[in-house]
Amino acid sequence: MKEDYQLHKFTKGLTGLAVSLTVLAAGFLSPFTAKAAEMDVKVQVNDDLVRFPDAQPFLDDNHSTQVPLRFVTEKLGYEVDWKKVGNQVTVTLDNSHHTVTLISGQKEALIDNSPVTLDTPPQFQNGRVYVPLRFLSNTAGIPIQWDSSSKLAILSNDGQHHAPDYQVFESTAYSADPSENGGFGAFDFLGNRLAVGTVAVDPSVIPLGTKLYIEGYSYNGLPQGGMIAYATDTGSSIKGNRIDIFIPGSKQALRSYGIQKIKVYKLSE
Repeated sequence: MKEDYQLHKFTKGLTGLAVSLTVLAAGFLSPFTAKAAEMDVKVQVNDDLVRFPDAQPFLDDNHSTQVPLRFVTEKLGYEVDWKKVGNQVTVTLDNSHHTVTLISGQKEALIDNSPVTLDTPPQFQNGRVYVPLRFLSNTAGIPIQWDSSSKLAILSNDGQHHAPDYQVFESTAYSADPSENGGFGAFDFLGNRLAVGTVAVDPSVIPLGTKLYIEGYSYNGLPQGGMIAYATDTGSSIKGNRIDIFIPGSKQALRSYGIQKIKVYKLSE
C-alpha cells in the first residue's frame, strides 16, 4: 500500500543497592535477528519500554510479574558486576546501601542479612533466574503501577506518574511487489532488504531508524502476540499515525489484512 513511492528511496543510503543472586549470564540478539520477540507481559521504566531480547517477563501462578533481573536493573541505571563460579553467577548491583540475596524457588530472602519472606519465589527457567518485580521495586523504593489493558508494569524511577508509553496507530500491510515500492522491489527506504519487522512510517511522526514494539494486529503471517520492528521504510500514502507493515506474500494475498488498529511502543537501544 505504498503506491507513488519516492524514486530516490533506494539511493538514500545503501544511593548503592547490592543484589546477590544466582543467575546465568545474559546474552543479546543483534538487530534484525530478534524482530519476532514476544512480550506478553511488558515492563516500562519511566517513559521507556524495557526490551527483553531473549527471555521474556511472565505472570506466575500467584499473578505476580516475574522478570529477568539484569535487563530491568540496567534500565534503572544500576552498575552490574558479576562473577561465575561453576554454573552459578553472583550479580552485584550498585545503587544504595543494601545487600539482597535471593535463591530461585525459595520465598525466603535476605536484606542486609535480615530474613524476609516474598509473596512469590524467584524462579529458574531456561537458564535464567526470574525475580518478582514487586519485590525488586519495593526493595529499591521505586513506585510501580500496573496497566491491565496492556499487561504493562510501569516503574517510576523518577517518582513521577507515567502513562503507558504507546500510541494507537492504523496499520496496513504491503508486499515486496515493485508496484508497492516505487519500482525497486524488495528493499526499504534505507536500502535494507525487506523482512518481517520492516515497517513504513511517516518520518515526521516516527523518525527513520526507530526501534519499535508493535502488538494488536491479527494476521497469521506475523509473529503471534507482538514483534520487534524497525522504522526503515516510508511511503507517500503513509501519513500521520499510520504504519505499513511488510509481510512476505503476494500483493493480492495481503489485501486480507485490511486496516487494523495496533499499539506502537518506541524502544530505546
